Amino acid sequence: MDNRAHTMFASEVIISRVANVLREEQITSAGIESAVDKAGVGRNEVIARFGSMHGLILEMVSMLCRDLAAPLEQDLIGRAMRDVLVDFGTRLANTYSVSHLRTLYRIALSEATCHSGVGREFFERGPGQLAMRLARYFERSIGRTNRVRAEDAKRLATEFLSLLGDYLEFSDWMIAAGTDCTKNYRDAVVEAVDVFCTVSMSPGGAHKGFNNLLARSRAY
Repeated sequence: MDNRAHTMFASEVIISRVANVLREEQITSAGIESAVDKAGVGRNEVIARFGSMHGLILEMVSMLCRDLAAPLEQDLIGRAMRDVLVDFGTRLANTYSVSHLRTLYRIALSEATCHSGVGREFFERGPGQLAMRLARYFERSIGRTNRVRAEDAKRLATEFLSLLGDYLEFSDWMIAAGTDCTKNYRDAVVEAVDVFCTVSMSPGGAHKGFNNLLARSRAY
């Protein structure tokens, strides 16, 4: 095995082990260093592979972003926007609820208060990158039948993610009340997508409501 292949494998192993610790123990107050120690990974090894502990955090959120965006970047020919957005939203909801993503967010926020630039980089690699990939999907999908500018596609992406977040936040409240987690998350995603598609598209795919949605998003 050459050194490059070995390095890639070792990096994935480190990320997997640290992610398991974050997922199982939800470490937040002690920071990423504690998770690395509990994962049985040497701190010097992390620095050698990722440049720093912050580099590890950024690479972990980048990997999550690539996985979450997969439904938006597959072969989309013949697939309705609603189906793609339901797949994307469900993956996002499930990942946030059961993976180490929530803990990474908390650690990043804590790190951002102590290290200038960490919060910005985390946003660019995570939420910002996810919104950009969603915007590109809207450009490709809506652009087949209706001209759409890049900045408008970004507004649509922001609008959808905000709407999805509102529905999932309400679903969290229902989960806390003791209702079924999987059913509630799935229902929340479907409802958010249906509302978005109803506003942004008319029956038959003519996208007559597209400009109305953009006008509403520009008003904020």
